[in-house]
Amino acid sequence: MSNQHATELPKPYCAACGHDLTGATAANACPECGRPLVEVLTRATLGAGGRMGGRPTRRYTSKRRIFGMPLVAIAYGPDEKGKLGHAKGYFAFGDIATGVFAFGGFARGLVAFGGMSIGGVTFGGLSLGTFAAFGGGAVAWLGSAVGGMAIGLLANGGSAIGAIAQGGLAVGWLARGAAAKGVHTWGQGSPPTDETRALFDQFAWLVGPAGPMPQIHYGLLATVIIAVVIALLAALPALVASDRADRVEEELRRTPQD
Repeated sequence: MSNQHATELPKPYCAACGHDLTGATAANACPECGRPLVEVLTRATLGAGGRMGGRPTRRYTSKRRIFGMPLVAIAYGPDEKGKLGHAKGYFAFGDIATGVFAFGGFARGLVAFGGMSIGGVTFGGLSLGTFAAFGGGAVAWLGSAVGGMAIGLLANGGSAIGAIAQGGLAVGWLARGAAAKGVHTWGQGSPPTDETRALFDQFAWLVGPAGPMPQIHYGLLATVIIAVVIALLAALPALVASDRADRVEEELRRTPQD
């Protein structure tokens, strides 16, 4: 039995979508994604439990495309060379994900979810966004950040740094918290000036009612609204995804390769 397993070949699978090709002896294309077998047929180097590197591997790219990229791309687990899955698509899911909507251990996208995420609206342990960021460490260069450590134009968190900052430690032009540092501050046990109180009243719609304690939920609401608006706008083009290749892709296919 052990000798039989030692000489047994690993299962064949489609490198494009991860479909198990065992038994597809009469087929000339992958039954899942339709790619020619001569292009996608491969065999994994098996690890524990019959999986590549001991982890399940999944590869999939949809036929439907938008702006020249797959509408959906999935890439989890290492490939036959041991490289982590890198999904690239409008909706990308993978160990590494790059897309308009990206979900992965490391995610880059207009809307990104990941252990580390970079993009327009980001969610993650380390979240680096342009317009809105949520995370243990959250940075929003031009918008609102909420997190254990938050940096942004509007920042709310345990420690917050921004033009308007609220948190346990708040540093900014307008800052409120247990410890507040900046131009106009309202700290615990440190009454504000009339000018500072007037500014908090002016921005009450954004930071909450005037008072010595931060109204962080107001900043959270503002960040959520930004995130939802951008996500909805980003999702609209997906409605026009097509099975037809775009003109650039068609021309590349027609051009003879050197």
